[in-house]
Amino acid sequence: MNFNRLYLSSLLVLSALLTTPLLAQTSATTDLAELVSPARVTDSSSSSEATPDPSSTTKPMADAPGAAAPARETATKAFSAVGVDVKIGAGGIGFDVATPLARKFNLRGTGYFFRYNTSITENYITYGGDIQLASGGASLDWFPFGGTFRLSAGVIAYNGNQLTGSATINPNESFTLNGTTYYSSATDPAHASATLHLGSNAAPEFSFGWGNIVPRKANKHFSVPVELGFAYVGYPNVHLGFTGSTCNEFGTDCQAVGSNPIFQEDLAAQRNKYQSDLSALRFYPIVSIGFGYKF
Repeated sequence: MNFNRLYLSSLLVLSALLTTPLLAQTSATTDLAELVSPARVTDSSSSSEATPDPSSTTKPMADAPGAAAPARETATKAFSAVGVDVKIGAGGIGFDVATPLARKFNLRGTGYFFRYNTSITENYITYGGDIQLASGGASLDWFPFGGTFRLSAGVIAYNGNQLTGSATINPNESFTLNGTTYYSSATDPAHASATLHLGSNAAPEFSFGWGNIVPRKANKHFSVPVELGFAYVGYPNVHLGFTGSTCNEFGTDCQAVGSNPIFQEDLAAQRNKYQSDLSALRFYPIVSIGFGYKF
């Protein structure tokens, strides 16, 4: 009996001794497996943070379909393009031809032309007139802000702007010259002629305006240039001439105008008065609007 108890007790002790190392080994194996294998995440929000979704990866944004690309600039180098326009203004019907010198500078050539003649009869005097406008020059255009506003300085190289007129005084009809009344001869009627030349042949000019006929944007070709300013052409030159004879109010005491000193004095005074009245035209106006195209 005592032997059996002793035998059972020995078995229990041996089992206990053997079981303890095995349990310890199993626990260690479990800890090692947890370290090696990926952590198990039970929370859904934690799972989304731990495992990024490949579809949510940020990618460079592609250009939207139809989005306008930034306009490139051209015509910034000297003589890299040409622009032309047609215009109408105080100088008549005109045109410009321009080319760039730099990004903010253009070289521009200008020309004007116009002609008109007419004749009228008033108070028994027949008047004929002819307006001839012709000029040409060049200017340097500066676009200080890189847009369409510009400042310009140039020169008129040719000035053919002039007005001519004539008058035929019917026989025995009166006319006034420098406040003096004369009567046209019945046998040798008086004829008058006048010429107004607007300044000298060469003159400086200054202007400002809007519109670049050589636009810097590559996809822009059309423009509507507007220009305001003046050219200093100098004092106008007025010429008055008379032929024929004049008489007194009774048609007697007739004398050729070329040999009448009083008539010549009145003629010179009248010419000076006209020239003084027209002195403001030494600042010849520059006013124009046009339509341009860049090639």
